[in-house]
Amino acid sequence: MQHLLEETIERRRAAPARYESGRFEGRGIVICAGGVRYFTCAWVLIWFLRRVHRVSLPIQVWHLGQREMSEEMRLLLVEEGVEVVDAETLVARYPARLSGGWPLKPYAIAQSRFREVLFLDADTVPLADPQQAFAWSEYRDNGLLLWPDQVDIKATNPVWARLGLAPCERASVDSGIMLVDKARAWDVLDLALALNEHSDELYHLIHGDKDTFLLAAMLLQRPFGFVPHRPFLFEWDMVQRDIGGDQFLHHRTGAKWLLHLPNRPLAVPALMPECEAALADLRARWTGHVFHAPPRSAAAIAEEARLVALRRVSLKVGRAPIRLIDLLPGHVVGAGRNPEQHWIVSEDQGRFRLQFYRDQEPIATLQARGDGVWYGLGDFPGAEILLKELADAPAAPEPAISPRRAAPGVIAAFLQPDCFGAGYDAGLETAIGVALSLLNDTFSDVPEQIEDQIGKLKPPAPWRQSLLRLAQDLAARRDRQASLVQRHEQRKSAALDPLLYERPGGRDGV
Repeated sequence: MQHLLEETIERRRAAPARYESGRFEGRGIVICAGGVRYFTCAWVLIWFLRRVHRVSLPIQVWHLGQREMSEEMRLLLVEEGVEVVDAETLVARYPARLSGGWPLKPYAIAQSRFREVLFLDADTVPLADPQQAFAWSEYRDNGLLLWPDQVDIKATNPVWARLGLAPCERASVDSGIMLVDKARAWDVLDLALALNEHSDELYHLIHGDKDTFLLAAMLLQRPFGFVPHRPFLFEWDMVQRDIGGDQFLHHRTGAKWLLHLPNRPLAVPALMPECEAALADLRARWTGHVFHAPPRSAAAIAEEARLVALRRVSLKVGRAPIRLIDLLPGHVVGAGRNPEQHWIVSEDQGRFRLQFYRDQEPIATLQARGDGVWYGLGDFPGAEILLKELADAPAAPEPAISPRRAAPGVIAAFLQPDCFGAGYDAGLETAIGVALSLLNDTFSDVPEQIEDQIGKLKPPAPWRQSLLRLAQDLAARRDRQASLVQRHEQRKSAALDPLLYERPGGRDGV
């Protein structure tokens, strides 16, 4: 057992892994974030990337299976144009021993679709545009850029002898931010992943994953860039610097973001309102739980789809005022929820039951009574509940963007055959994406026209994949804007006429 690590290192050094040319393209951001705590942190990070620094690079969020990510959480990220990747679905094709969140880092970087990766821990907050680091000579000259930690690896650390390296004292690494060009640093990345697979033999010497990237480069004698300025302490956290020594990124190593409690400040006070805005947006859109629906029949799932299509229903609980609530995809109770957070439909002896959940526990069960009426009891005495589907619901509000269709020539002007003739170009991809995003805020059919141009031009595979992702992202953004307006209008809606409600059996009220 003691020799497995050494054998792995010797095998990798004797036959370094080869980069698969053509498998990866362009630049992108990779974040590992699963579970309530880190999902909250990742939301603030993505908010800063998109809304504060206007970063247009594609973003992938990686996680380890259903225990870390619910359908509700995944859909929220998709609405923000983020790609969500479950690493557990890939290990059969690209084997690795992923024993937790730390070993997931090098695996996510390696298996992401990007050639050049800006990796960011979920609990980081960029204080400046982080993509500027791609232009630094320390990265351009080496293809791998690391940031220092506050502590050192001592010459007396047994890790040197264990790995067969000459003892030295040098700055440890903060793996909360890295830049990797996989075409130039693939062997280092592959060895770092192997070291993390042997976490049981190594982590107790180096405090987790963070120095595995440094040690892999040293074992392979590969050059790497290293930011020359140590981070400075800020309360419970540390703030990383850029090449010139200015503050660059707040790594909240101690003070993670809390969804429902007061939060510690940010290193740049002027940016703290953006953090609060991100958290407020998440509180309005997320229940704060990793909720998974229990197994249901195919008929029950179809009934759920029918209710999602209706979306808006009205709810009367005891003597409380009537409420309008939204039954959303991902088993989420949207606008109007209190205390209902999630919902499902199950089937019992051919009859449908609609259940509401709070904190992952069922709090009410309603039976379908026909004619769009559901009736039942809550989990507290005397709380009779009546739900009605609103076949004659108020008309949906106008979408947030103009319903005008863009003239076909407007979109086609940005997607000409000449764009694709010289091969894939990441810079051109970004420019096209920015231009079409602006048009998407004005016209209602930009995603559909992009797909139409793809069919007409039949671009090469890299461009086709890029444009299809762009169309999906813009469609999600457009629909999200319309949803926000709908929620605003719904909050302003007057309560429904109580006389519409009768308990089954004819008596007024509930």
